[in-house]
Amino acid sequence: MLKKGLLVFVPLLAAAGPIALFSAPDWWSRVAASVSPSASASSEGRPSAWGASASSGGTDAPADPTAPGSLGDVPMYDLADVFRFDLSPDWVVSRWPRVSAGLAYLGLQGYRVPLVTGTAEDDVAGALTYYFNPRQQLQRMTFQGTTGNAARLVSHVTSRFGLARRRINDAGVFLYVIPAPDGRAKSFLWIRPAPVVKAEDPHRRFEVAMVLERPEER
Repeated sequence: MLKKGLLVFVPLLAAAGPIALFSAPDWWSRVAASVSPSASASSEGRPSAWGASASSGGTDAPADPTAPGSLGDVPMYDLADVFRFDLSPDWVVSRWPRVSAGLAYLGLQGYRVPLVTGTAEDDVAGALTYYFNPRQQLQRMTFQGTTGNAARLVSHVTSRFGLARRRINDAGVFLYVIPAPDGRAKSFLWIRPAPVVKAEDPHRRFEVAMVLERPEER
């Protein structure tokens, strides 16, 4: 069962867009600079904070939505419902029974919620944060969590937001990006296998970190 899940995931990654080979240290320095105030990236942007809550600003992170007994308090939403830029703060606070607010980040107002998209292996679970600019427009979405099969998430972000795969010198990491004009990462999806993969826990085979920045208006 485990081998089958991994085999389903890898071919989709290989076919999901243009591939460029580049250095992981160079890549990370650019990611860090683009999503945090300094190159010593925070857990909000740095995918090395695997296993920690997605906390950047504030300490009131939601409980792990994948923990036993927690799903009853967490509403389930489809990927297309929650990863989009036409949302408002009122929409966020009206959809979840508990929202961690007051998460200021470089002039943005953050609202963090627990996200569970379902119970299938290709669903995701973790912490989702919406950041709104002074005009109350959704400027940035960040997500950190787990999935049993990242194929559906990859398909969604590549088709809807235009992320394309880039290859790095770590064979265990799958990376998708929208680079900014200056070469720094504007949006990215970072996926890697969990350190310990258990057959009895099929929803935690992969760890995911994602930052989606609002597309520039034309």
